[in-house]
Amino acid sequence: MKPNRIRRSPTEARTQILEAAAGALEGADFGALTVEAVTRRAGMTRSAFYHYYSGLDELVLALLENYEDEIKAAVNPLLEHPEAFDDPRAAMVSHLSDMFAVFEAHRTSVRAVTQAASGSRKVFAQWQSRAVDYFIDLTARFIEQEVARGRADVDDPVRTARALILMNNAVGMDNILREEPDDPAEIGRVIGGIWNDVIYGRGEEPQK
Repeated sequence: MKPNRIRRSPTEARTQILEAAAGALEGADFGALTVEAVTRRAGMTRSAFYHYYSGLDELVLALLENYEDEIKAAVNPLLEHPEAFDDPRAAMVSHLSDMFAVFEAHRTSVRAVTQAASGSRKVFAQWQSRAVDYFIDLTARFIEQEVARGRADVDDPVRTARALILMNNAVGMDNILREEPDDPAEIGRVIGGIWNDVIYGRGEEPQK
C-alpha cells in the first residue's frame, strides 16, 4: 500500500523523517536501517525522502546536528567564558552533568552516529570534526585561559584536552549502551572530578 500523500512544509518533512529514523533505530543498529523503513514510518514516498536527504549518510549527519547544539549549550558557556565562574570546580561538574544528560536524551541518535562513523568516511570526517576536534580545540583554549589566569598549571593543554574529550566520549557511549545507564549527574560528578583534578590539581581550590 502506498503511503498517503500529506502536504508538509520542508521543516515538518525533515523533522518527521528524523523522528521516523530515530524510531526505526530504537533497539536496532544503524547498519540495519533502510530508506524504506524510514519512509514507511514517516508515511512518505522514497522520492520525498530523497528530496530532503541524499541518503542515509546525510540523514545520520542531521541526527548529529540535532544533538550537537544541545551539547554546545551544555558546556560552551563554561569553556568559552571560564572567567564568569567564581567556583570553576562546581561549574565543571554541573556543565558536564548537563552534557551527559544530552547523551542520555539522544542515546539512539548518538549510537547511530557512532556506528555510521565506523563505516562511512563522510560521516567519520564530520563526526571527528564536529564531535571531537571542535571540543578538543575549545577545551585546549579553556585550559590555556585558566593557566593565564593563574587558576591552572597544565604543561600541555592540547594533549590534555584531547585526553579529556576522548574520555568523555568513551564514558558517554559506554553509559548509553548499558541496559541500566547511570544517572547523568553521577557521571558528571565523577568525570567532572577528574577534569578538576587534571586542570586545577587534586584536592586544591583554584584561585579566584
